[in-house]
Amino acid sequence: MRSFNTLSLVLTALVSAPFAIAASSPPKGGRFYSITDTYVGPSFLTGFEHQYFGTEGDPTHGRVNYTDQAFALSKNLTFTSSDTLIMRTDYTTVLSASDPGRNSVRIQSKKQYGTSVTILDLRHMPEGCGTWPAFWTTAVPWPDMGEIDILEGVNDSGPNAATLHTLDGCTMSSSNMIQTG
Repeated sequence: MRSFNTLSLVLTALVSAPFAIAASSPPKGGRFYSITDTYVGPSFLTGFEHQYFGTEGDPTHGRVNYTDQAFALSKNLTFTSSDTLIMRTDYTTVLSASDPGRNSVRIQSKKQYGTSVTILDLRHMPEGCGTWPAFWTTAVPWPDMGEIDILEGVNDSGPNAATLHTLDGCTMSSSNMIQTG
């Protein structure tokens, strides 16, 4: 079976800005949310930016060459339909051991969100040796303010590698924490 390094994504809603509804109140410790942003198909190209690191290379030290949006579009590494964004690596170029890595795509939202709910509709995620598809949140400055890996597929490993990354000494108080799932 041939595995294409293609990530097909539909971020149907980034939900933020809690608001109160006069007729009812949220459950104890809860909030109501309203949809503030939706990215589907071509809107990904305006709501997100391709991260190109130039000669500095991948900030996580992988063997990959992240491309800018113009290059990604011209080489069909990024393309959209009316309801889908496709991101993939160049799977046709034969690399030598001295090449910087395979051309690929990494995007970041142009907008930052605080307290929020994110809904991701993922239709396909690449698998196999040498793949590392991920969906994560970070705070500025990264990595000092932490990272939440919501979805991370590493090579051929089975379960999702959801992870919280913090600096040493980070704690969460259990007082006033009401969580229902």
